Amino acid sequence: MRKGEAEKKIPAQRRAEIRDLLNRRGAASMAQIASSLGVSVSTVRRDLAELEKEGSIRRSHGGAAIVEHTTLEFRFKDRRRHHRAEKTRIGEYAVTLLEVGQSVIFDSSSTVLCAAEALRHRLLEVTAVTNDVNVASVLAEVPNVSVVVPGGEIREGSFTLLGPLLRNFLEGLHVDVAFLGAHAISGDALSESSLSVVEAKRAMIGAARRVVLLADHSKFRPPAFFEVARAGVIHDLITDDATPEKALEAMDARGGLRVHVV
Repeated sequence: MRKGEAEKKIPAQRRAEIRDLLNRRGAASMAQIASSLGVSVSTVRRDLAELEKEGSIRRSHGGAAIVEHTTLEFRFKDRRRHHRAEKTRIGEYAVTLLEVGQSVIFDSSSTVLCAAEALRHRLLEVTAVTNDVNVASVLAEVPNVSVVVPGGEIREGSFTLLGPLLRNFLEGLHVDVAFLGAHAISGDALSESSLSVVEAKRAMIGAARRVVLLADHSKFRPPAFFEVARAGVIHDLITDDATPEKALEAMDARGGLRVHVV
């Protein structure tokens, strides 16, 4: 669309497109937004001012980011689009930590899903336990991987199984490794937007001899609604090279965490 035509869109339509762009990317500069929409930077500036008044975005110097409230979580299809390259690298590295014959929990997470996809190329004989229907469908097609799917109820807007059936199953489980995702990492605290998710992750941590946290740089942010655990229960953190050094230092305050930057 030519710039002149884009400028003629009604403001509500432009702002909806800006929100959609930020939902997909997490954040963007005014120049990027202007280029994507085919409008001027001054038009973007006015639209961002209105969106900020609504509370749906937060402006920064030269751009804007989506506002995430403590109880808000993006739907799965949106989370998969965010930082896709980083999540793929993290997932590919994660499976190099596995050994033949191990039992592994695969948490319900878009980054952990990337690890499941990467396992296709390793052909490693493992037993996989997952509370994610999507992860299970990927692992079911990987040779030499035995897949265990506990009971539970599907969480709205996701492929996640949660509830008492899942929790009871996990509390009786003993595995070698757990691959975990996180909604937010603040200092040395992991947090989530849902209490049922918190219960599931705590049970996974308790079931595993080695807990591996898979988190791209965007996860290092203000806390979500409820704390899951402190970094002391995590053995390995796999993240990308855009994660600030200070965030890694805060996560490894006790000095016992193995940090893998990919």
